[in-house]
Amino acid sequence: MAFSELSRPWRARAHSNPRGGLLLCHGFTGSPQSLRPWAEDHAARGWAVELPLLPGHARTPRDLAATTWQDWYGTVREAAEELADEHGPIAVGGLSMGGALALALAEDPALRGRIAAVVAVNPGMTLPVAARFAELLAPVVPTLPGIGSDIAREGVEEEAYDRMPVRAVAQLRRLFSRTRARLDGVEVPLLLATSRVDHTVPPTDSDIVAAGVRGPVERLSLPRSHHLAPLDHDAPLLCETSARFLDQQVPRRGRPT
Repeated sequence: MAFSELSRPWRARAHSNPRGGLLLCHGFTGSPQSLRPWAEDHAARGWAVELPLLPGHARTPRDLAATTWQDWYGTVREAAEELADEHGPIAVGGLSMGGALALALAEDPALRGRIAAVVAVNPGMTLPVAARFAELLAPVVPTLPGIGSDIAREGVEEEAYDRMPVRAVAQLRRLFSRTRARLDGVEVPLLLATSRVDHTVPPTDSDIVAAGVRGPVERLSLPRSHHLAPLDHDAPLLCETSARFLDQQVPRRGRPT
């Protein structure tokens, strides 16, 4: 697929008195395009939004195959540190693998006190059993069919790779396993949004997250959307609920927490 300007990194920092900092993380083989409606909505509400492009994405599958989960995590961790330096405790949100990255940030002991709340949309925690053998299969089967555009809304398409490199699937499995094992390190409030029908990530992965974290959890059902909810029918519901939740949970700069 050809990637447009919407797949490039995006930020909104022009507010003279921003409500706070919000970091959004896109999913595996996707790009910032999948989260632009969410990012633009919250920017319009006064948030300073950072929406980075993860390494290896929106280029070629070969580029993605050359990256590791540490590359992806390092990018969002650096962005989180910069936002927190500027705005104090920030919010982080993500879709799919981006949800796992957002939770990994909240688990990170070095970021304790710098992450105030998390919004995870259809976060990935598990992969099919065959993914355990991805590294062994990669030299023989270098790519598999892509997972993009799981959207109920007609006429909407995700900008994502048509093929996914098996080496990168092995890295995704490592990220999911690591994040899942450390969920009890998430002590901040979590908004957990789950599509009722999801052909990419099992809705039960959200149940794993809800059961594993230690902080308070608010659940949001997305009944009219598939995996890519920020591009789907429930996008307005997601944005409204996310905005209310973050306004309640993220302290305003200069006010007591």
